[in-house]
Amino acid sequence: MRMVAGSMIGRALRQLGSVRGLITVPGALALTLWLSAFIALRLDRMLARSDAVELYRILQTDYETAVTILSTISGASITTLSLVYSLVLVVFTLAAGNIAPRLLRRFTGDRVNQVTAGLLGGTFLFSLTILHQTGPDTVPGVSIAIAFCLAVIAVLQLIFFVHTVSRSVTIDEEIAAISTQLEERLTGIVADNDDKALDASFDRGDAAAFEITAGENGYIVGIDEQRLTALADQFDVRVEIVDKPGTFVLRGQALASIFSDAGDGKRGAIEEAFAGSVTLSPVRGSGDDIEYAISVLLEIALRALSPGVNDTFTAIACVDRLSAAFVTPVYRGLRQRLISDGDGVVRVSIPGLTVEDIVNTAFHPLRRAAAGNLLMVQNIADALMRLHDIADDEVGPIFERHAMLLMASFERTDPLDADRDFLANRLAPILGRDGTTG
Repeated sequence: MRMVAGSMIGRALRQLGSVRGLITVPGALALTLWLSAFIALRLDRMLARSDAVELYRILQTDYETAVTILSTISGASITTLSLVYSLVLVVFTLAAGNIAPRLLRRFTGDRVNQVTAGLLGGTFLFSLTILHQTGPDTVPGVSIAIAFCLAVIAVLQLIFFVHTVSRSVTIDEEIAAISTQLEERLTGIVADNDDKALDASFDRGDAAAFEITAGENGYIVGIDEQRLTALADQFDVRVEIVDKPGTFVLRGQALASIFSDAGDGKRGAIEEAFAGSVTLSPVRGSGDDIEYAISVLLEIALRALSPGVNDTFTAIACVDRLSAAFVTPVYRGLRQRLISDGDGVVRVSIPGLTVEDIVNTAFHPLRRAAAGNLLMVQNIADALMRLHDIADDEVGPIFERHAMLLMASFERTDPLDADRDFLANRLAPILGRDGTTG
């Protein structure tokens, strides 16, 4: 019963979290500006009855002018709002067809798009409300001045919106933005690992264990580390998450193993406290899912290398940015996420990607897709060289294997001897002249 209730609560929270994009922020901003219209009208009434006559007279205007101003602002705002949404849909179409369909989630979550829609909608509602309260004997000067200021801000925001949209359809800009987010996430993971119990290990010991299972099918899109740590401290248990973020789990499949010296006597309370610690979603994609972020860049590159697009330089930009994002984990390593309590006892274990995982995820598909493209193969070789230069003795062999596979894939396309020698010379610091490990 507790698991059912926890599942229902988790589902409700996920549904609330899915209401985002061009709904939540624009709607909240529009409603806020609309409600502020009533505050402005209240302020107008207070000033009309106060002694601040001179200040109030500065903002006063005649009835016809007020109606004209408010009608123009409200009409222009709603018209521009429709044009903004139309332009956003055009950008979505271009992005889905020419770049990658999964970039649409980035565009809907763009703050500039959201603020622009909310500001225009709020300006329309604000002006319309003030217009409704304006009469021959009641001309709210302060409210009209605020509506005028909102119109000025909306124009400036519209200019910035056009600038942002023009950049969003520039593929190199999007590749750089995605890789920057990926790099920040990987750097954050490495920093957390460096700061917390790297030399410790998760001790299962002889403690009794029981599993907490998934209540529905879905991708693991979030793990609440603070909640898991609090749970482990509260019940004096050790929590081991079974799968990493991005994994698809089935209903009834294990999400976590709980190790407790007290057996499963606290099982019911632990299951209730655990609810919501691991978030499942029917669709994949979040900041915690490193493989998904890599896959987005990989999708752009593979799409660019397809015969229908044939845009090698876009694929080259993806490889360059992937190699830049991998610098920190290659140089400092990726490890399992371990969280300790105040006494240094590891309480929570969360599986993570290794350096080999992220390198294989990126370079295996790229190598296969670029086998017959000398320009692309050369760029992949350069990326492997850059990463090999900063790798230590433990990580270096990963790039040596990929270099050998790259050479073998290229040779299977029956290249000219000059092309083969060119690639062999490119990989000479990693491979021998005959294509073997140096």
